[in-house]
Amino acid sequence: MMDAVTYLLEEGSVSTEESVPAAPGTSENNGIGQHLRRERLARGLTLEKLAEKTGLSRSYLSNVEREVNSPTINTLRTIVDALGTTLSRLFRELDREPSVLTRPDQRVELTRAGVPGVTYALLNPKHGGQLEMMLLEVAPGASSGDNPHTHGGEEVGLLLSGELDYWIAGVQYHLTPGDCVSFNSSVPHRYSNPGDIPAVWVWSETPPGR
Repeated sequence: MMDAVTYLLEEGSVSTEESVPAAPGTSENNGIGQHLRRERLARGLTLEKLAEKTGLSRSYLSNVEREVNSPTINTLRTIVDALGTTLSRLFRELDREPSVLTRPDQRVELTRAGVPGVTYALLNPKHGGQLEMMLLEVAPGASSGDNPHTHGGEEVGLLLSGELDYWIAGVQYHLTPGDCVSFNSSVPHRYSNPGDIPAVWVWSETPPGR
């Protein structure tokens, strides 16, 4: 059973040294890199061709396949798109359990570059549908940023513990445990934790991948 997988939502620095050996503990049958390699070979693609399709370097792709580098979630999406597959299929292949079930240690943990103190755990990485569920933790004083953001879709959030200030269309709402917000994502929105303990909440949104 695979461990929880951690990615950054923005591109980070990576090594391009091809002589680095595969990371300890990986095996021929486990790990995202091995599954990406199998997908590539099944489509008759060389690393050079995949590099052309993705805009990533051959050496970086080689390191990803050998578990030397861990791709960011955005980079991983770029690779699977170029391979003609999906993240949901990739995670199903990694686990081999039905896509209706995600164990706690199979959650995909995310952080968003430029938003310190906020962590996300993707609760349904194998789902592949239009609804994405996450468990968020916002550290005391942390926020989604000073500037509200918008995108397509809908959002619903249930605060489990702590407190949050949430701004939706310029209106401020103070959330305590049990409070739920729901709104169209095209409306400007942002949040901040004014308390002295982490705020933990369950969040769902459409479409996935924000």
